[in-house]
Amino acid sequence: MRINFEQLRQILKLSGLPVYRDSAPINATFPYIQYEFVNEQHRRASDGVLYDLPLYQIAVVTNRTEKDLESLKNVLNENKVYYEPFEAVPYDENDATITQFITYVRCWNAKQ
Repeated sequence: MRINFEQLRQILKLSGLPVYRDSAPINATFPYIQYEFVNEQHRRASDGVLYDLPLYQIAVVTNRTEKDLESLKNVLNENKVYYEPFEAVPYDENDATITQFITYVRCWNAKQ
């Protein structure tokens, strides 16, 4: 399903996890969703832009396992949102292993 940015944000919130743009506050508890703008493409016709197509990286940040992805995957699937397969990126933070499970979603924003 084609969705715009506001629809994407609302769908992310339906997961029940806290949602942050770009970075979470220092005191955020795991798991949470963090999203950020990656790039933008355009669909053009007759020398004009018909659609802006921003790409967003969406990460579930957790100190647990991939089971924390389920609520996000469920709401994306229920709303027929196309997303890339998740990949895991582990790192250390304050002597704890944290994992970002990352996917990408492209939005469609029609130009007026």
